[in-house]
Amino acid sequence: MNLIKGQIYELLNQEDIVIVKILSKEVIFSVLMLELKSLENLKIGASVELLFKEHELCFSTSKTLLSVENSFLAKIKKIKKGELLYQVFFDFKGDELSSIITKEKALELELCENQE
Repeated sequence: MNLIKGQIYELLNQEDIVIVKILSKEVIFSVLMLELKSLENLKIGASVELLFKEHELCFSTSKTLLSVENSFLAKIKKIKKGELLYQVFFDFKGDELSSIITKEKALELELCENQE
């Protein structure tokens, strides 16, 4: 499980849809929420944690426009190679994050350590 700590930067809402903007290490992340009840304790400046699974972290080897809402620069620290899957570990401004992808896709991307 990946974890990024941050503070609520902005709250945007329209009817039952809320977008929470979270600032972490000078990067703004967006979280879409569909339940207003879960917002009762959320206030601008409050500390929060973003949790997401390894298979939910997509990455690209070149800077390109993506339809993915949250994107940021990170460097590959290490690659754990398996028969079917590769686990890629990233350094995001001092925090370690990881992604799990197929071996086939990892070989296609020609991943290497210290790559941004």
